[in-house]
Amino acid sequence: MDKKLSRKEMIAQYKEAKLDMGVYRIKNVKTGKYLLGSTTDIKNIYNKFEFGAQTSTPGVFPRKLAADITEYGFDNFSIEVLELLDVKPEMTKSEIDEELKLLEDIWRDKLGKGNEY
Repeated sequence: MDKKLSRKEMIAQYKEAKLDMGVYRIKNVKTGKYLLGSTTDIKNIYNKFEFGAQTSTPGVFPRKLAADITEYGFDNFSIEVLELLDVKPEMTKSEIDEELKLLEDIWRDKLGKGNEY
């Protein structure tokens, strides 16, 4: 028997779902320039990138990156997750945000700031 979930049950499932959080990089493979960022929802970043590529709308990204996407095309950009945050159940939102900022700063030091958008 096919059982439909109520709206309340779907919302509860969504809230319980574990989101991948971490640091990502969107890189121009022609120039080597990149956008470094951190997020509480990596999947959302991938979806945004895919949406922009499918609809040819770079406006979903910061201006500097969008200008290069317009010039070079989405085909010349890659997206990658550099590191996922190991989130503990007891972590608060502010602790998660602090950890993400720290990870992003660590990756910024590793990659160097010379080619960052």
